Amino acid sequence: METRELAAKPGMHSLKRIASFTTIIAAGFVLGRVSGLAREMIVSARFGLSADLDAYFLAYVVPTVINNIVAGGSITVAVMPVFARYLAHGDRAEFWRVASIITNFLLVVTGALTLLCILFASPIIAILGSGLAAPTQTLASALLVIMMPTLFLNAALNMLLAMLNALDRFVGPALIYLALNVGIIVAVIALAPVIGVYSVAWGFLFGVALQTAIQFVALRREHPQFAWQIDLRHPALRQVALAFVPVTALSILAQINFAVDKAMAGTLATGSISALSYADTITGTFYMLGVSVGIAVFPALSRMVAMDDLANAAHAITASLRMLLFVLAPLTCLLILFAAPTIGLVLGRGKFDTNAVNLTAQALAMYAIGLMAIAVMFVLQRAFYALRDNATPFVVGAVGAAVHVALNWVLMRDFAHAGIALSTSLTAIASALVMLVLLARRLDDFSLTRLGLFLLRCGALAVPSAAFVAWLFALTGLGDETFGARAVGIAFAGLGGLIYLGLAFLLRVPESALLFKTARDLLTRFPVRR
Repeated sequence: METRELAAKPGMHSLKRIASFTTIIAAGFVLGRVSGLAREMIVSARFGLSADLDAYFLAYVVPTVINNIVAGGSITVAVMPVFARYLAHGDRAEFWRVASIITNFLLVVTGALTLLCILFASPIIAILGSGLAAPTQTLASALLVIMMPTLFLNAALNMLLAMLNALDRFVGPALIYLALNVGIIVAVIALAPVIGVYSVAWGFLFGVALQTAIQFVALRREHPQFAWQIDLRHPALRQVALAFVPVTALSILAQINFAVDKAMAGTLATGSISALSYADTITGTFYMLGVSVGIAVFPALSRMVAMDDLANAAHAITASLRMLLFVLAPLTCLLILFAAPTIGLVLGRGKFDTNAVNLTAQALAMYAIGLMAIAVMFVLQRAFYALRDNATPFVVGAVGAAVHVALNWVLMRDFAHAGIALSTSLTAIASALVMLVLLARRLDDFSLTRLGLFLLRCGALAVPSAAFVAWLFALTGLGDETFGARAVGIAFAGLGGLIYLGLAFLLRVPESALLFKTARDLLTRFPVRR
């Protein structure tokens, strides 16, 4: 009965498309993660922890930080509601004109910044790397000159991504991380024997150029009508600027928060910073699902709001959050109960001994508590952005950052580095709850009660499933200190996930049927050849 009711809602057709888009984006993230690991293995094997690599990473900071502020993901968030308004009303000609104006303006700004940083590369590196030896600073300056054009390319890249997302084109955007890693890997393998660490810098430039080229090819299918013009009086430019400021401020705030966590962890036992970093990386593999859903649903939400179709927008947000909660509920429980086997299997080798595994596992268990909240926040932020409310996410984020720092001081006393991870989770949960309440006040068709009951239903299936397999694993008496024991532990965790999915399917939880259908459609689209 519940399946038919959910399917009858007017937003469910869009949800199927969103689920398909999410699958494509998530697959791209997986490819990016795997290729990123290969990149790190190749680069580290070639250069180790050397002064040359220090010079590369120092130079890398400059275009990356400027890009994150000027032309990063914030620009996509800022332009999407503007693009959606023209597309929702079928005005593709004006959509292309506005896209051209914003792109050209951004290229002029980033082009000027690129030239300035190239001209003043040595003074910039002297300031950032004042503690490094003179030869390392000289090398970093040369590497910065090579890598600085990536700022200009990234401006074009992010605008192409925004256009493609607005047009519901996600295959090209899903390949950006793979493209970047391939560029670096190929350059290091081919050029490192000849030009040394310069190969990494050229690889970074080649990778960003490849990213941009892929998006350009993908956009050509839409027959773009690009024009080389800048109209500073066009209202869309002002709307994007007003939206851009709070989004960028929130991004900067997140980076400051990240730095504060590392600084506070530095006052604790040796290895605390590394334990938090590794645990956050593992958790990030799972909350990337929230990023994928946020990216996939954002264009559709922006178009619905542009058409004043708030009822369908509420249904799409609810359906997206339900799918996230359904998938992440068992993962949360399993990560908490199987944190040690997970860390041990992934990282437990060489100098990463049992003590390192235990320290990192403690942090992972605490981060896992907030896994669902962190993932949900990516969707909620974009829901507010689609509603043209960029101030609310910033205010909630700013208050959350202040609370997080205070909680760090309190929880570090009893839980050491794990207290910082727990503080992150508690802050994320509180922020998500505040955002949900505020969103419910904006959208009449968004029901917190029904969403809360659904979360309880998922919890009622996830907790017993995870607890049962954890009990079975404990009965084996294998512990978690050997590779074999850790592998068995992960196998039991996988069994817990299957039990959860089986129970959900038997109880006809709608999301289980949608999940199976999406997987079946994906296998049908890409059949396995024998």
